[in-house]
Parts: sequence; C-alpha cells; structure tokens
Amino acid sequence: MKYFILVVSSLLLLITACTNKNSTEEPTVKSIDTIPMLVTQVQQCSRLYTTEYRIHKIITHNDEIKLSGSIMKHDFNVDLPLGSRRIAIPMDATLKAYIDLSSFSKKNIKHKGNELFITLPDPKVVLTSTKIDHNEVKEYVALTRHNFTDAELTSYESQGREHIIASIPQMGIIEQAQRSAARQLVPLFTAMGYKEYNITISFRKKFTIRDLRQLVEVNIKD
Repeated sequence: MKYFILVVSSLLLLITACTNKNSTEEPTVKSIDTIPMLVTQVQQCSRLYTTEYRIHKIITHNDEIKLSGSIMKHDFNVDLPLGSRRIAIPMDATLKAYIDLSSFSKKNIKHKGNELFITLPDPKVVLTSTKIDHNEVKEYVALTRHNFTDAELTSYESQGREHIIASIPQMGIIEQAQRSAARQLVPLFTAMGYKEYNITISFRKKFTIRDLRQLVEVNIKD
C-alpha cells in the first residue's frame, strides 16, 4: 500500500512539473526575413514622381544696329535708333522630379535590430513641356529691320529652356523631391511592421551645383 501511494505521488509531481514548465516558457517564434519582400514592394513603385513645378518665364531679346569705326584714331560705336528690334516671349514650362526605384536592391538597405536604414537612388529632374503663348508675344521692329523669323523664335525658345534648366539649383526642387520621396515611402515600411521612429531614409550624397546639371533630363513630347 505504501509502495502504491509512493508511485502515485511521483506521477503527480511529474505531471505538475511538466504543466508548470509549459505554462512558463514562451513559444518559440521564427524570425522572418522581410528584406526581400520590402525590396519587391519598393521596386513596384518603379518611377516615383515626387514633385512638380510649373514655371512662367518671359524671354526677352533686344538687338540694335550699331555704327562703329574710327575717325582720326578715335574709335566710335553708335546705336542707330531706327535699327532696333525687341521681343518679349512668355513661356510656360513644367519640371517634374522623380526617383527611379526599379534598380532598388538589398544594397540600398541596412538592417540593425529594429532599425531600418534606406539609401535611395539619386533623384532626377525632367523638363517635360514648354509652351509659348503666341497671343501674348510682344515685339517691336523698326521700319528698317525685318521681322523676327521662325528660326529666330525657335532659337529664343531653346535659350529659354536653357535658362530654366540653369536656374534649377536655385529652385530647391531636388531637396523637395527628397523630402517628398521619404514621406511617400515611410508608410510602405511601417505597413511591414517597422516603427516610423526606427526608419532612416537618406540619399547617396549632398549634390553640388555641378552634380545637379547631370540630374536634369529633357523629355518634351510635341
């Protein structure tokens, strides 16, 4: 009888120990690598347009016939008032900034604990359209001069485009594109379980004025 009681007591202790062990241990959770999924999600954004600027510019040109020469070893240069031509051409242009994410890969991602560090590709700026308001073109042509030709007007329009492109560094469009890209992509990362305060989005470098020229494209469709 004593032997039977001893066996039953031992079984009860064993069952209690197993029950306590199962209740105190946390279930093992397998770590899931979310990086490949994250890369795929970002690549699907493809060309991410972030900023659009509409520019209004007045292109001006002024040329005059000058009479120059030399009298008794004295040089002279005189404007002839009857030979002047002036023109003012209003131009509207559209600039768009985008980031090409099609080549985004694991190289653009660093993962440290719960922190996520993203380096985005260089932004690009594209001049997508220019338009001349021909009804608002103002010109003055002296009687002794010929009117502006279509070739000249085309040349002035091309110069206007170049002036717009040259002024891009002063517009802050690259900086705006970077901020906009970060705002658009953060929700994508938080949806995958990352906390916003653990996400850092940066770019390869701070661009100089010389760099910015290389980031500009012209893609005007007639």
